[in-house]
Amino acid sequence: MPLEPDDQRHLTTAEGYLELGMYLDANQELERIEPDLRHLPEVLAVRLEIYSALKKWELMQIVAAKLAKEDPDEVHWIVSLAYATRRAESIEAAREVLLQALDHHPQAAILHYNLACYECQLGDMEGAKMQLQAAFNFDKRFRQIALEDEDLEPLWLYDAQGPKKFR
Repeated sequence: MPLEPDDQRHLTTAEGYLELGMYLDANQELERIEPDLRHLPEVLAVRLEIYSALKKWELMQIVAAKLAKEDPDEVHWIVSLAYATRRAESIEAAREVLLQALDHHPQAAILHYNLACYECQLGDMEGAKMQLQAAFNFDKRFRQIALEDEDLEPLWLYDAQGPKKFR
């Protein structure tokens, strides 16, 4: 069921507020959409961004889980779910989200990359290196991203100093 013109206008306005960093205004605009249409993916995608910006991790997790369930082929929703799960629950729980997703998306570089970050933060440097290599094999652009990712800092130290116990 597509959005009616008035509801589409509210969604577009919410997206504008989101771009301006006016998250509460964006959320209020989404609340103006007909209640039976607020579950549509295009509405939930904006709400997901709002919750992320406001650091409402549990709410973000709920919305991301719904989007991932309804559109399991879109890995962005899975990454968002893992991100929210990391903050709402634990990094171990987020890791499990990504491991399950890899069963369905074994060639998704972003899943391997995020898993490398989580493995690194959990102290599994060899696992992190393996996942990072997989990410690089599927998408070379992650090489540059990895150079600036703070989640991978323990891996840089590990490679520079040899094996060392982390957290």
